[in-house]
Amino acid sequence: MTILHVSDFHFNQRWFDWLLRYAPSHDLVVLSGDLLDHAVATPQRRQIEWVTAWLNAFPRPLCVCSGNHDLEWDPLTERWAPAYWLRGLANPFVRTDGQRLELNGLSVLSLGATTRPKGGEADAWVVHAAPSGTRVATHLSGTDWGDPDLGPAVRRHAPRLVFTGHVHTPRHWRELQHGTLFLNPGREGGASFPNHILVETDTMHCRFVGADREETFAPRFPASVGLVADNTTTAVA
Repeated sequence: MTILHVSDFHFNQRWFDWLLRYAPSHDLVVLSGDLLDHAVATPQRRQIEWVTAWLNAFPRPLCVCSGNHDLEWDPLTERWAPAYWLRGLANPFVRTDGQRLELNGLSVLSLGATTRPKGGEADAWVVHAAPSGTRVATHLSGTDWGDPDLGPAVRRHAPRLVFTGHVHTPRHWRELQHGTLFLNPGREGGASFPNHILVETDTMHCRFVGADREETFAPRFPASVGLVADNTTTAVA
């Protein structure tokens, strides 16, 4: 089956519309956090109402996790509270923070931005920030914006895939470590469509599509996994 991975929409309604049109071509859609944006003029409550309606109407299997922009400010405690609004969705196609999807033999677990402890048994995880020390969690400037708690959890549970976001311009959109493939499509704010990654689960072949380039990657997994050899090609539009 095919998985379409996007991230960090930051309340770009045009990208939500694009995803609604493009999703039927794929078996599963993954959206790895930051659906909302604290910095835009639209009040957060209105953003939540709009995104909730969009999620409840989504017609395909969708795994989504909360990001830091999806948290709600609690004036009583003066702290950011978990994205409880995501947990009240009424769409049976959608799995969110703490929930698991089983589809065509693949198990996918969504982990929220505030989930502690991290991790769980599943073939794939949807998280906002990748583990610290990975290229997908490191900005082009060299700053590491990764989650220091996620690495030990990955080593303990060994998911095959980890879908991430958070870093808009990572050093690379993918990284394979010890049998786990980390993917981060990044974000190009002015683009007419979101960066996205397509994954063919039978071969684990991945294709990154951005506004000005495309790349493909077939990871070399350990022999016990029985997948394809490493091969990378690049094409510039």
